[in-house]
Amino acid sequence: MPENQTAELQENNLNKKVTHKDLIRVFWRSFLIECSYNSERMHNLGYIFSLTPILKRIYKDDREGMAGALQRHVEFYNATPQIEPTIIGIVGALEEQNAQSGNQMGDMVSAIKTSLMGPMSVIGDTLFFTSGFRVLSVSVGAAMCAAGNPLGLLLYFLIFNVPHYLASYWGVTQGYKLGSNFIETIVESGWMEKVREVAFMVGLTVIGALTSSYVSLSTPISFTYGQSTIALQDILDQIVLKGLPLAATLLCSWLMRKKNVKAQVLIIIVMVVGILGGIVGIFS
Repeated sequence: MPENQTAELQENNLNKKVTHKDLIRVFWRSFLIECSYNSERMHNLGYIFSLTPILKRIYKDDREGMAGALQRHVEFYNATPQIEPTIIGIVGALEEQNAQSGNQMGDMVSAIKTSLMGPMSVIGDTLFFTSGFRVLSVSVGAAMCAAGNPLGLLLYFLIFNVPHYLASYWGVTQGYKLGSNFIETIVESGWMEKVREVAFMVGLTVIGALTSSYVSLSTPISFTYGQSTIALQDILDQIVLKGLPLAATLLCSWLMRKKNVKAQVLIIIVMVVGILGGIVGIFS
C-alpha cells in the first residue's frame, strides 16, 4: 500500500469511535439480512438492522445525523448476502467520516454504497453461488448421501457455512478498517482474482465429476451390416466416453442460461423426454 494511504489510514484510526464489540454485533446481525427481504427494496431493512450498532455508536448524540443515515440506507439495496458484511463495514467507516465532517458527506456515502453492489456481488456470487462453495458443498454432500453416508449432510453444512462465517467476519472487520480503500487494496494485491480463479476451476471440476458419475444416459440403437451388429453406443463411447450424459448436461445448462428455462420446467421436460425415449427405444 502507498505511504500516503498508510498515513491516511493511521490518522483515521485515531478518530474511530466504533469498537470491536460493535463490529461483532454487526457480524451476527448480518446473518439476518434476508429475513426482511422484500420485492421493492430487497435487503434494505436487513441492511439497516445490521448497520445499526455502528450508527448508534457514531450518532449517539446526533439525532439529525442518525435520521439522515437511516433515511439513506432505507433505499434499495441488494448484494450477495455472504459478501454484504464487507460492504456494511466499508459504509460504517464512511458514516463515521460523515459524522466527523458535520454530516456533509451523505451523498458520497450513498454513491459509494451503490457503486459497491455490482463489483462485490460479482466476487460474492463467484465464491458462494455460481461456481464456488454452493456447488462444491451440494456436490460432495449429495454424493455421500446417495452412497448411504449420513455425514454428507454435515459436510454440506460445513463446506458452505464455514467459509461464509469467515468471509463475514473478515469482511466486516477489514471493511471497516480500510473504509473506501478496501476495494483498491484488494485489487492491487491480486488475491481476490486468484481466489475467483480457484473457485471457478473447482466448480467446473466438481460438475464434470458429477456428470460422469451420476448422469446416466445411453442408447440401445444398433445397426446390422452384413452378419455384424454395430451398437451405436459403442461408437459414441469411442469418440467421447460418456458423451451422451455430457451432451444432455450441456443442453440443460444452455436452456437455463440462454433460454431462461426454469429448473422446474426443465425437470418435467427431462422426465417426459426420458420416458418417451425409453418407450420408442431411443434411450435406455
